[in-house]
Amino acid sequence: MASTIDSVAPGRFGINIVTGWQPAEYEQMGVWPGNAYFGYRYDYASEYVHILKDLWGTGECTFSGTHFTMKDCRMKPAPQGKIEIVAAGQSPRGMAFAAEYADYNFISGVGINTPKAYAANNATLVDAAAKTGRDVGAYVLFMVIADETDELAKAKWEKYRAGADVDALAWMADQGGRDQTADATSTVKHINLPEGAVNFNMGTLVGSYAHVAAMLDEAGDVPGTKGIMLTFDDFLVGLDQFGQRIQPLMQTRATATAIAAE
Repeated sequence: MASTIDSVAPGRFGINIVTGWQPAEYEQMGVWPGNAYFGYRYDYASEYVHILKDLWGTGECTFSGTHFTMKDCRMKPAPQGKIEIVAAGQSPRGMAFAAEYADYNFISGVGINTPKAYAANNATLVDAAAKTGRDVGAYVLFMVIADETDELAKAKWEKYRAGADVDALAWMADQGGRDQTADATSTVKHINLPEGAVNFNMGTLVGSYAHVAAMLDEAGDVPGTKGIMLTFDDFLVGLDQFGQRIQPLMQTRATATAIAAE
């Protein structure tokens, strides 16, 4: 499938490798291997990506691992170009996986209107990539809640927090709590922090269009950042707001436009 899409749109397709943290997603189909999986999921993913890269690179793979066995497996035609891999590990083990196999790694933004607070997470990724000698960039995740003024945007945020689905949040916390191997930096710990569980505790930028543009510029200056992935409180409205009211005010947009023109 990846090869087919690459042939249609060369260079515009990548694969996001997710090892899974929520048992219910798999239990509903009878494929959850048990909670022991939490301890070896990145080993599993490492073998999987190793096989992918063999098949993409040569069209053939012979591999014997703990989780996969391939005997003269063939997949042709191979992609014409490189298919980039995006990981999403937040823990040290997840970062190590990204540093060895991925081209980019999603990093969660941190806090409310603190656009550079995720810098320590980036530093962990940069250090891990230095050990493997690879160039692995961060795609930082932020939610944007914007309006004409800071006050109007703040009112939206407070409304969302007041209307949070307590039962859904409790269920999510229960799912995350099943991973007894998770450390404080892991996704399951991060999304259940009480201050912003309404939006998975991803970094959130709340403010006027100009204020959000300035904060995105700040976020883009953090070493190791190669992109920002945005989500919005209202996707259709938010995308229009970003394209028409926020992006034109960003200083980093001028740099990106110049690079694209080269």
